[in-house]
This record gives sequence, structure tokens and C-alpha cells, in this order.
Amino acid sequence: MGAKKKELLSVTDIREITGLGRDRVYELMYSGEFTVYRFGNRFMALEKDFYAWLYNEKNKNSFVFKVKGL
Repeated sequence: MGAKKKELLSVTDIREITGLGRDRVYELMYSGEFTVYRFGNRFMALEKDFYAWLYNEKNKNSFVFKVKGL
């Protein structure tokens, strides 16, 4: 059997993906930019919505810019 694909991402997962700090990840989760579920004290983001946000497919209130030299 193949490995199961994650459908929910934890704060730690998002920190590893983005390189952001814990507080900034919580700010993003509260922003409403992607779907987040709360299970007790745990916050989990819906993976497909998070990646749509990350690749700016769903961002209406955000913008992407290129940094010179990158």
C-alpha cells in the first residue's frame, strides 16, 4: 500500500513549508485566507486551500512580488 496523503496541515507543517514563525502562521490561520479547522486546541489547515493560497491562486486580498536578484 502507498503512503497516505495528508489532507490537513498542522501549524508545524506550515512552519516547515513556509519557514515562518509560529506567531505568523497563527496570524495567517486567523486571516481567513484558507480553510482552517480547530480540534480542541489544535488548528489544522485544509491542504488544498493552503497550497492554493500559497501559490496565489485564491488570494484576492494578497499580492505576490518578485525580489530583485532571485
